Amino acid sequence: MDKSRASAVAALIVTGFAVVYAGGLAAAGWEPSLGWLLQAIIHLGELSAVAALAFSAAAGRGPAARMGLAAAIAGQLAIAAAEVLWPHLPDLGDVLFAVAPILTGAGLITTGVAVARAGAWAGPARFLPLALGVYTILVLIPVMIGSGGPPAPLALWIIAVWDVLWCALGATVLGRTRAAAATDPASARVTVR
Repeated sequence: MDKSRASAVAALIVTGFAVVYAGGLAAAGWEPSLGWLLQAIIHLGELSAVAALAFSAAAGRGPAARMGLAAAIAGQLAIAAAEVLWPHLPDLGDVLFAVAPILTGAGLITTGVAVARAGAWAGPARFLPLALGVYTILVLIPVMIGSGGPPAPLALWIIAVWDVLWCALGATVLGRTRAAAATDPASARVTVR
């Protein structure tokens, strides 16, 4: 299995769980004591979707694609770190929570424009990374600020939708790499080491 497909599968599994987890928390109004650890793992699953997109080369190899992917990766690493640090260093965690989504959203918008221009993907999937970035900037961040973030039910439902988009990105990359492997057996020879 190539790196893009392996990353996409990881993203699908983790972000699929994340949708159920966030929706369940919103409905139940309860968060487990190790929620910070589960949320850090979820952000690493979202990072897997970014990695899958990067390995797929759907954005091309230009500077905009590289910068956008780097920003999205940095944002997802920062938000995972924020989850781990916040229980022990809340001030640092809050700074990372403030910066990380902006990095992720801006990176996905930049990458999304590169994906749309590259034309490797057709149909609505071509705009999925861009839509995820726009959702992050125009919906997720304002709702987190306005609601105070989790455990507010609105914040959790918005996060659940965010993870639906991450899951869709993982599924899209997986579907596109499977189709490419079926039409070009040489592309299936790359293996994860």
